[in-house]
Amino acid sequence: MSRIEAVEPYAIRLPLHLSGGGRTEECFLLRIVTEDGLEGWGEAHGSPYLSRAAIDAPTTHVTAQGLRALLVGQDASDIAALRHRMEKGTQWIGRDGAVMQAIAAAELALWDLAGHRARLPVARLLHDAPRMRLPCYASDKVAATPALTERRIAAERAAGFVAHKIGWPPFGQSEEGDVAFLEAARRAAPDATLMVDAAQAFDEATALARARAFERFGLAWIEEPLDRDDLEGQARLKQASPVPIASGEGECGLPGLMRVVPLVDVLQADITRCGILAAQAASRHVPQVCSHSFTTPLNVAMHAHWLAATPNSWFVEWPIAKIAIWQPFFRDGPCPVEGVISLGEQPGWGVRPDLPALTGFLIPAAG
Repeated sequence: MSRIEAVEPYAIRLPLHLSGGGRTEECFLLRIVTEDGLEGWGEAHGSPYLSRAAIDAPTTHVTAQGLRALLVGQDASDIAALRHRMEKGTQWIGRDGAVMQAIAAAELALWDLAGHRARLPVARLLHDAPRMRLPCYASDKVAATPALTERRIAAERAAGFVAHKIGWPPFGQSEEGDVAFLEAARRAAPDATLMVDAAQAFDEATALARARAFERFGLAWIEEPLDRDDLEGQARLKQASPVPIASGEGECGLPGLMRVVPLVDVLQADITRCGILAAQAASRHVPQVCSHSFTTPLNVAMHAHWLAATPNSWFVEWPIAKIAIWQPFFRDGPCPVEGVISLGEQPGWGVRPDLPALTGFLIPAAG
């Protein structure tokens, strides 16, 4: 037995001059330390302010507790039991959203701990024979014009990628404009796998019209074409669309993932929101699974380990611009070669944040 001694949240905000100048970049990291000195790292993709509060909160009620109070002193080895303990202890405050995202970070840190204790990569804890080489796709927001998008895709092709995703405004504003963006992407990459992220921009009729207009481009999927809560519309769209539908990144637990399962061809879970246990359970009910991994090298590595152990996995998302911002602050993260990520045999996730390098960017508690 190895008891948890410390649960340490790190809310981080990079200054604009380090984040490309477009917007402030933030992340939330969590370190769990056991009494014998081992440590594990996790991450939550959400608000670092709220994730930190979910860790630090004192106990209000047996079902309204901060995660530190629920974890310290517990045996770190039974991850499923600790996940249940965290969910039960936050029932009044965390059925979805920020608290569940913090729980996901804690679960992921526990998997990292387990890998270091066993001296195995997490993928080998999750499956006897994981795929340690996985295809990835280059992901970024669409450039401002079709010409710039063509240049972006061409640069990604030159870097070895054979799959690419575009999306977010100005994509989604008109059918004519969207088709122009896709024509530009196809010119740059005639034989590549292409995907689009509609970012919940369409109503049902518009989404179906776009899917028909996009059919000739041979897309792997249209991601989140409708509002997350329009379940009836999503069900109808899946049946009518000539292009596969992907969704699921916003779900923070198994109930949310399972409501998405009947509505998609590709489940795009984000384990830094829902955790591995929920993603594993939901992935058994869909044809294919991909990741939503859109922040740090740790985030991408964790998703790669999960997908390596998932028989029906497809692509790991490689966020081109985001990863470039965060890479200097992480050690030994994965790096795609010819569009493929290879996982090594290092224990745990195989990547660690450079905490001294990040210390100057911690968000003050009064934030």
